[in-house]
Amino acid sequence: MKRKKGPIVDLKDFLQRAANKKKTQEQTQGNTDPMSTTKESQMQLVVYEGRPKYASGSGATSVPLEPESEIGDFAISDSESKSSDEGNDESTYNIEHDPGLRSPISGYHINDHDSVRRAYIALGPCRPKMKKDDFPQHNCGGMRRFQPKWFGEFNWLEYSVHKDAAYCFVCYLFKDSDHGGDGFISGGFRNWNMKDRFRKHVGAINSAHCEAEEKYNLFIKPKTSIRESVASNTVEFKAQYLARLTWSLKCIRFLLHQGLAFRGHDEGKDSHNKGNFRELLEWLAGNFEEVNKVVLGNAPKNCQLIDHKIQKQLITCCADETTKFIIEELG
Repeated sequence: MKRKKGPIVDLKDFLQRAANKKKTQEQTQGNTDPMSTTKESQMQLVVYEGRPKYASGSGATSVPLEPESEIGDFAISDSESKSSDEGNDESTYNIEHDPGLRSPISGYHINDHDSVRRAYIALGPCRPKMKKDDFPQHNCGGMRRFQPKWFGEFNWLEYSVHKDAAYCFVCYLFKDSDHGGDGFISGGFRNWNMKDRFRKHVGAINSAHCEAEEKYNLFIKPKTSIRESVASNTVEFKAQYLARLTWSLKCIRFLLHQGLAFRGHDEGKDSHNKGNFRELLEWLAGNFEEVNKVVLGNAPKNCQLIDHKIQKQLITCCADETTKFIIEELG
């Protein structure tokens, strides 16, 4: 399938024309209603100017300047427009929309990273308006193709026509380079028979994708107070902690009821028998997704509730509750 090409978008020239047009409108309108003027002049610009670390290639192609974005968009203010106009032609970037052709954020000058992110956020995820049958097929457990309906299920998902592959928009913008597993960033994902990999990519609350999504949300809503951000996270963390505590208690109650030992001789990561408590918790995590999301590797390292001291505290709580219940039964 051949990739469609178009003219290069000169972002600086586009910005200059838009700024001049806005000034002309303001002069002609005079003393009109400021509210109506504001509404009429609202527009989103895709602006990016900076010092390229790597020179942009001649193969950069244009993309629609007003795409439908389900994640977020930015309006470029007058102050940003003026500051962007102060550059020269050599410092103008041509933003590549197709994720299979774009350069990584780290490929731009470090002082320009936020400007590049604003430009891509204004463009939104790359989602070609193609019919289902227009997506190419390849053999992956049978002849299969990308399904455009997936865009509605995953707001971070984007598609590369050039590579016939799926990518993650928020991870491209904000994923920490220290985290591994960048299949949805550099090479793309093409196993269309394994849709569950999309959910695995999102992962638990402390996954690399969720961290990137949190950075994205803070970036597009810079005026959100720290108190509001912490409050929303606190509610989610409490729910995760309550679920983790519940499953730990279920394991403890089972072992107490059966009169079994808790700890093993070797509870290391590579041990074949970590003791009844950890083995039971791992078995539950391996068989039930709701358990796996909140325990062991998907729990914060300082709140996994598997340490032997924590086990003793929970056992004491169970003993106290049992004693209390017996006393109440005896009257």
